[in-house]
Amino acid sequence: MAPACHVFPASELEAQIQVAGDGRLRKGGRIDLSACELFSMVQYECQIDRPQISDSPVRCWPVQRWFRRCQDKKGSFMVETTAWEGSKAKNDAGGGVDT
Repeated sequence: MAPACHVFPASELEAQIQVAGDGRLRKGGRIDLSACELFSMVQYECQIDRPQISDSPVRCWPVQRWFRRCQDKKGSFMVETTAWEGSKAKNDAGGGVDT
């Protein structure tokens, strides 16, 4: 069984990545999340219109997810930044932050 996930707002992501999974500060200095390499992936969310009918249509919608690959003294690590990228774009455009 996977360990429980710590939940926090997207606005705290930059501070949260400064700590490794074992709870210790990452070695090598502060990590600038915006300088980490950006990746994306498309997944699909699907819904069966009427699940009780065997030939019911299935409708799917694309869901874009964003990730950053960062580096510390121990090597590289990936961080999902989907919500952070959205809030960052709003801040860059002068809008508010949603989490």
